[in-house]
Formats: sequence, structure tokens, C-alpha cells
Amino acid sequence: MSYNKSIRRIAIVGTGVIGGSWAAQYLARGFDVVATDPAPNAEANLRKYVDEAWEQLEKIGLSNGASRDRLSFSREMKQALAQADLVQENGPERPDFKMKLKCGLRRKPDHRSRSDGPGGNSAV
Repeated sequence: MSYNKSIRRIAIVGTGVIGGSWAAQYLARGFDVVATDPAPNAEANLRKYVDEAWEQLEKIGLSNGASRDRLSFSREMKQALAQADLVQENGPERPDFKMKLKCGLRRKPDHRSRSDGPGGNSAV
């Protein structure tokens, strides 16, 4: 697998505090972000989190193309991953959940994946 493909669209899997932070950071750097999380109110909570973080991100400095409008949301992980160049995984730290999630991430062989868990930045 080649890692020379440029990263333009990032999928965020899991939109709690950590996933929301990554989403806001990637948006501030000018990436397209598609987020997914099956939790009730996940999209509304994520958008609120990003809106609240945006003022601080503006003070730090936004990259060209940075916009909250570049955020989209899908309840279906498969759909969120479909066009992602990079997947940022932020699921619960439960071995059974992580195994199921990693199996789902492997279905798209041409993307890169990062995990915020103890396993760190493993490529899938």
C-alpha cells in the first residue's frame, strides 16, 4: 500500500470529547471531515463542540480553507469511510469493540488509520 496519496478528507469514528477535538483541529487545518457515531444526539453534540472550540482555534490561527462548513456527519460508518483518505478512530477502550471496529476499518485498503487508544497510531 502506498502512503503517497495526499490527505484531503478525514473520517472521524467516535465523536466524544477526543473525537470532537480531532474534528475541530482537522477542520481548522482546512481538511474536509466526515464524522460518524451511533450515539443519540452525536451530530448535534459534535457541531456544538466544534462551534465552542472555533473561537480558540481562530486565536491560534486557522489554515487556508478552514471552515466549520467542511464538517459532514453520517450515522453509517461504512458511508463515512467510503471517501476518506485518513480515518481517525476514537472508539471506547474495550477490546471487543476495538476488534469489531478494526475489522470494519480494514474493508477499505487504500486509506490510513489512526487510533487514539493505547495502541496509538497504528496503520490498518
